[in-house]
Amino acid sequence: MYPQGRMSHHFREMCEGDYLAVKGPKGRFKYQPGQVRAFGMLAGGTGITPMFQVTRAILENPSDNTKVHLIYANVTYEDILLKEELDNFAANFSNRFTVYYVLNQPPEGWDGGVGFISKEMIQTHCPPPATDIQILRCGPPPMNKAMAGHLEALGYTSQMQFKF
Repeated sequence: MYPQGRMSHHFREMCEGDYLAVKGPKGRFKYQPGQVRAFGMLAGGTGITPMFQVTRAILENPSDNTKVHLIYANVTYEDILLKEELDNFAANFSNRFTVYYVLNQPPEGWDGGVGFISKEMIQTHCPPPATDIQILRCGPPPMNKAMAGHLEALGYTSQMQFKF
């Protein structure tokens, strides 16, 4: 549970057997194989969900050569969702998929990113601005706002970006 989390307080109060109505996905993003040369993906926490779906669709299609560069931010190591699956993608599709983890509260000996996703991290781990790349982002509102500013400063146009 996060003190500032919008949903975690609600989930914490739920009991086994309680129901929760959810809806989604929004359906505004439709991926077509070869639509871009590469995706940069900026995900925070549960924002990994649409990124994972797009990544899996790309990597499971042997005729799709799209490259995926994911930066995935969380508070702690234990918060990293789908880590085993993402690491397997990185191992099995090393020429098409990379993942860079960022933690606010890293464990001792952590060799990934620390803090929040920065402009420098985006420059290092995502494809540079070009007409055949797209940056996808999904995370909490403050993260999305910060990422929009970083991307604009780095020269990514609005056509090169999509926010879930």
